[in-house]
Amino acid sequence: MHPPEAPETDDWRAAAACVGLSPLIVFARREDEARPALTACGRCPVARRCEEVVAPADSYFDGVSAGRLWRNGRPVRARRKDVARSRASEQSERTGHQA
Repeated sequence: MHPPEAPETDDWRAAAACVGLSPLIVFARREDEARPALTACGRCPVARRCEEVVAPADSYFDGVSAGRLWRNGRPVRARRKDVARSRASEQSERTGHQA
């Protein structure tokens, strides 16, 4: 008699905010192409689990994981204008005004 199999551990993927996005977006190497996935990460309830499982820093991962764009297992620094735009957008969401 064999022991029962462990329950599926990939259930967190169904709760990911990026579910349904094209792999071309999720595994993009350029920030402008990855923007929809990066935005989804901002509201993702399983971002921490994603980073644990994907372990981008321990591999040569390319794509988006846990709110960051990774290239060859290293986080890609956000471009200055994108950081400013993101901050303006966050501020407008908090105040209810459009930037």
